[in-house]
Amino acid sequence: MKQRTKVIIDTDVDFDDYMAMVYLMQNPDIDVIAIAVTGCGAVHLSKGVDNVANLLTLFGERALKTPVLRGAQAPLSFSNVFPADVRNGADLHYAAAFPGVNPSPAIYEAQSWLHDFFMHNDEPVTVLSIGGGTNFGTLFRSAQQNPALQAKLLSGIQQIVMMGGNILPRDISPGAEGNIVPTLGNNVIYRNTVAEWNIFIDPLGAQLMFASGVPMRLIALNATNDVPLDQDFVNQLNDINTPQAKFLSAVLAYPENAAGIGTYLSFWDPLAACTIQVPSLVSTQTFRLLVCQELNEEDDQSASLIVDNERGAAIEVAISADKNAVYTEFLRVLRLRLPDTCSSQ
Repeated sequence: MKQRTKVIIDTDVDFDDYMAMVYLMQNPDIDVIAIAVTGCGAVHLSKGVDNVANLLTLFGERALKTPVLRGAQAPLSFSNVFPADVRNGADLHYAAAFPGVNPSPAIYEAQSWLHDFFMHNDEPVTVLSIGGGTNFGTLFRSAQQNPALQAKLLSGIQQIVMMGGNILPRDISPGAEGNIVPTLGNNVIYRNTVAEWNIFIDPLGAQLMFASGVPMRLIALNATNDVPLDQDFVNQLNDINTPQAKFLSAVLAYPENAAGIGTYLSFWDPLAACTIQVPSLVSTQTFRLLVCQELNEEDDQSASLIVDNERGAAIEVAISADKNAVYTEFLRVLRLRLPDTCSSQ
């Protein structure tokens, strides 16, 4: 019998995080062993923890006790945040109804749970980082002062798959500009044109992850730009009559999300999730990277990725993706029916 890939998800519970989480929870080849929530990105922390706990009701009794980890409330550096309307939509789980309220969720403090898990874990684990680097950046920073934990992290984490960053046109052709300003619409509060949101939220957290020594595949904007979230995909998703697909359809129907379909939304986090089992969905290139930590309000380059062949960490970066193959893989898993799925609580 094929061994399932063990995955810890680290999420800021945005619309595309729901897509990634549902795909992995639905995937028979994946064993999601914990979901860590950060309050530094789209969702506020307490709302995010509650939303993830209740999301588990989509997957029946087998999933209700999946550990939900209460992570960071503030980034390790700067104070960059999503605009209020984005955070409000995430807090409201985009008006998509959960089957019910998780009656007794298994909620833990993230750093304590992660420390104890890795100190006693002997099986390889993949980390899917789709909410910025604060939670695992904090863990890796702690490990710098704890050689035993450092050794356990290096042996226990098989790989980190992180949605984040972009290789700029100055470093690759074709390059990818940042997505801070383009995704803000009328809420232009930042003038940073070179960063990607997950890394922009906490540049230091991302740098600590990069420098951890754990193998990393970065699903950059260079690849996600090849997989726009378009109406054809949404139509196919809407045709799937499962509770999980219906939930995602409702998330995407939320007005602010629906307005981005076919315009500025991409398959950000679900692309990262899909590559855990099907890495061939993307083409990659290895770069030695640093995350820019300097803030200059007149020419803000913070959180941009610096190619530095002397000081940078070797990171496998996804620079292109096969849109049709990605859609096919995601929808294949969403069409599966779970044997013990709850329809109500």
